[in-house]
Amino acid sequence: MAYSIPRDVFVLLEAAFNQDREKAEVFAKAIESSIQAIESQADERITHKKEALKAELYNELRTELATKEFVRAEINGVRAEISEVRAEISQVRAEISEIRAELKQNALLLKILIGIAVFGLTLFNPAFVKLVELVIK
Repeated sequence: MAYSIPRDVFVLLEAAFNQDREKAEVFAKAIESSIQAIESQADERITHKKEALKAELYNELRTELATKEFVRAEINGVRAEISEVRAEISQVRAEISEIRAELKQNALLLKILIGIAVFGLTLFNPAFVKLVELVIK
């Protein structure tokens, strides 16, 4: 970008060089070119800094952001945990089935025991014994 000094600055330069326009123009051109050199150096530094910051930011974010491999590994870990939980659930279901079978067996045995107790009480009841004696006689 071309830079030219303002008119009032040029007038001040002419006054400083005793109204010698050529010297003022040479000095103004020197000032303009030095300003352009400073601007171009600033642009180069900004570009360089921008690239360095961009690379640094990319490196920092790359370690912070999840990669596909990391996400896949986490998903596989969760799937493994889910399959473990499913296996535990099936084991618990099998244990529940065993307990139900045992309860059914215990209920049957309890019914048999109650039947034997009722039969024994009935058999050894004196009134029943008299009834049987009357029926048999």
